[in-house]
Amino acid sequence: MTDPKRLSTQQLVSYLAENAGHWILSQRAQHRVHAEPLPDTTRAALQGFFGDQTLDRTRIRRVPLIENPPFYKEFKDAGESIPLDFSVWAAITFGDVILVSDSQVPAPPPHSVVFHEMVHVVQYDVLGIHEFARRYVIPFIQNRFNYMAIPLETVAFDLQTKFEGAEGAPFSAEAEIRSRLNTPGLPYATRKKGESVE
Repeated sequence: MTDPKRLSTQQLVSYLAENAGHWILSQRAQHRVHAEPLPDTTRAALQGFFGDQTLDRTRIRRVPLIENPPFYKEFKDAGESIPLDFSVWAAITFGDVILVSDSQVPAPPPHSVVFHEMVHVVQYDVLGIHEFARRYVIPFIQNRFNYMAIPLETVAFDLQTKFEGAEGAPFSAEAEIRSRLNTPGLPYATRKKGESVE
């Protein structure tokens, strides 16, 4: 058992990134078999913002609530706060599978919530699951567990705001995401060509 209190910052980053990557893979596998294609109305609302291939392969599933990862038990056992409480999130994305929480979003999810998660689908596609996890964890830890300091999230929120103001005039969010992730000097690293999303 790992005691998070005894880990240096770098060890904590490595521990969380590795465990998060494995958790994302297991959650994707667990939920993809039960998930469905995007509903027609959602797909129509997102058309033009994302490419057909991305919309086709994305799956969505409603769950009672989003469960925290099993490795959080080690934080609780050590008397530490958990890093992020996913059980209060409206939605989360595992690769190309979006989970929507019934406890947080009792009605069909607003298109803007699904749009935000679709940004993550594209980020996963460019980075791969383990690099996505690493790029999520590093700035989160380095900025004292500040969720809004995670570039992958700030991009998603920025584009979500742009989507909400688009009023039916689509812009290629997917092209913008891919461009940002491939721009030298930004705090992102792309995976090698041909590497799968896992």
